[in-house]
Amino acid sequence: MRKGAMLYVNAGKGHYIPAKALAESFERAGYESILEDLFVVFDTEFWEDFCRNEWRFMLRHPRLEAFMDRLSDTRLNGFLISRIGLRKKHLASFRKWLDENNPNFIISTNFIGGVILPYAVRALGLSIPVFQYCPDIFDTPRSGTCNLLTKVYIASEFGRQVAIRKGQRADTVSVCPFPLRSEVEGYADTPKEDARKALGLPDRFTILCSFGGEGIGSTALLYELAKRGLDCQAVVIGGKSEATERSIAEFSSAYPDFPVYNRGFVDNVQEYLAACDIQVGKTGANSMMEAMYMRRPFIISEVMYLSHTTLSFLKDHRVGWGENNPAKQADIIEAFCHSQELREKVQLSFHDLPIRFGADAFRDQIIEDMKALQNPIL
Repeated sequence: MRKGAMLYVNAGKGHYIPAKALAESFERAGYESILEDLFVVFDTEFWEDFCRNEWRFMLRHPRLEAFMDRLSDTRLNGFLISRIGLRKKHLASFRKWLDENNPNFIISTNFIGGVILPYAVRALGLSIPVFQYCPDIFDTPRSGTCNLLTKVYIASEFGRQVAIRKGQRADTVSVCPFPLRSEVEGYADTPKEDARKALGLPDRFTILCSFGGEGIGSTALLYELAKRGLDCQAVVIGGKSEATERSIAEFSSAYPDFPVYNRGFVDNVQEYLAACDIQVGKTGANSMMEAMYMRRPFIISEVMYLSHTTLSFLKDHRVGWGENNPAKQADIIEAFCHSQELREKVQLSFHDLPIRFGADAFRDQIIEDMKALQNPIL
């Protein structure tokens, strides 16, 4: 039996989607896979609720997030997190889960699992390889460094160097391909005109506004664009919260001639990326990397704590921007809309990105690393 376990934390799709993409990839290759919530494995209901609610709270208060996460991102906090899995109840739950599932390796897609799992495995006297995938691409929390990990994977050399500077031992950190969802792979060359037609959108300059699964977003940018009379349309995707619905309705009442298509939560983001000219939103790592793969520039409208290193990468490679101010966001969009030279430069920059994509390629790298450990199963 050949089996891998992909454990995520229920605090945003950025952790779940890469875990799911990897699990599906291993299954395509004939392996068994387990896709499970880390806190379910350890029977830690309190921490499950805490992480989910804290994540939602910070999304609504990004300025507070930048302060609080910087304050809590310490080695001491990482040590305290690692103790969670060593409590008698939680360690017993983990042991039971291991006995029932018998995985040959475990990979966590959240830094919390990356510090809890290696200590728990050692406490049980086991030698199961534990891998950590860093979903933030260009950074990883200082509290997430753990040199008991078998291997740490991050999808950029930029991020690898950051992890090493924060204390992760260099020989444990490897650059990996970004694990795209299978639905996205192969969609990058879809013509905008075809994608717009399929989605029932007019063929004109299109701004994709991503409000995320929680539907948390602002219409301030729409007001800026409408006041300037820019010849464009906006498509809003994400959860339809009452506040968001009300804000968009108020905007449409004030500017009825500015076209806004509110599509809510969608499971075909790749089609909307193909249809747009530029994406704007609280771009998480997953949606940002999908935009890169689709060669669509993006504006990060709320720069979170771990996004600051992303801004350094964007400054070097010029495929996106980080800008909190709606008026300045509108300036970027207006310049991009009116300048063919700028659009051509951005497209050339996408072709030179030092990033690889593909869940299957990442899967194969894990398999090779398992073989290097002389694992008889893989």
